[in-house]
Amino acid sequence: MPKISRKPPKRYSAPLITFLIIILVGILYMAWSYLSGNLPWQFKQDVEDPQITLLEKEPEEKEIDQQVETSPPEQEREAPLHLTQGETQDSPALQNECRQTADKILLFFEHLDNRDYILKYAVKGSAHDHFRGIINKLIANPPVVVRETDDLFAILNNLAHFFRILGPKDILLIKDVLTHERENIEPTMALFYKWSEIAPDCSDSNLDIDLPLAGLYEYAGYFINTLGGQSYLFRREPYLRTLIRYYSTLIIDRANSADANRYGIDIRYTLNSLIAEIQGNSTLIYQQEYLEKLLSLQENYQEKYGSH
Repeated sequence: MPKISRKPPKRYSAPLITFLIIILVGILYMAWSYLSGNLPWQFKQDVEDPQITLLEKEPEEKEIDQQVETSPPEQEREAPLHLTQGETQDSPALQNECRQTADKILLFFEHLDNRDYILKYAVKGSAHDHFRGIINKLIANPPVVVRETDDLFAILNNLAHFFRILGPKDILLIKDVLTHERENIEPTMALFYKWSEIAPDCSDSNLDIDLPLAGLYEYAGYFINTLGGQSYLFRREPYLRTLIRYYSTLIIDRANSADANRYGIDIRYTLNSLIAEIQGNSTLIYQQEYLEKLLSLQENYQEKYGSH
């Protein structure tokens, strides 16, 4: 009988499979970017829309903004955060700082309650309540910080982390706040960071927002140590990218001091690049204070571990 020849099954080469995976990632990323409003043509539309700046507000709103303004971070750090001999956690100086910090943050939320662009979202409750819920969601659902590149699914999840956790409505809400409150963002971030430091010792406060070091550490690691976090920062305005990297660095330094840097994130390279970045950004209100803090940390880490 004549032999029947069989053709070997067709096999796809590894480069082809890799190419198909890259195409799939690109499609998913474009879809997520479209839904979250991060595509280039969507940016153009945002720019062309009429912007409501703090300079265009009525006199009473200007008065609120002046109260929201805070003193530079370095001046605030000079307040007695650490207990001295004979002091207790309920010392008048500490509790006064707690009240002042909480009141300024609450005043910012009250300011948001009266803004037209916030009202169109029809959020339930006050801005304070709504953003407290956003913070709680993020703390309860941290991103992947280590071994992100071991799994394609982990990379995709990290790229779309904020969209997955918060959804499109809250993403657009946050984007609007960043756009319309541009001149308030830097001092307000300083207030929130201060609150994360002193809140555990604040026994009596109307500000019901919890910013635990463990939760903040996960996001600090995400922004500094992952592709997803760095991709997110790359799409933000330079001033905001710098501020997020700055406070992420301080948070990881606090984790080092508390022996809580469980991923072993090394911030020496970040310190070097961040110092150069801030030196070239004269738009920051507290530029000099940031540089002094970072240079001090750089010197400490060089003494302990050597230069990177």
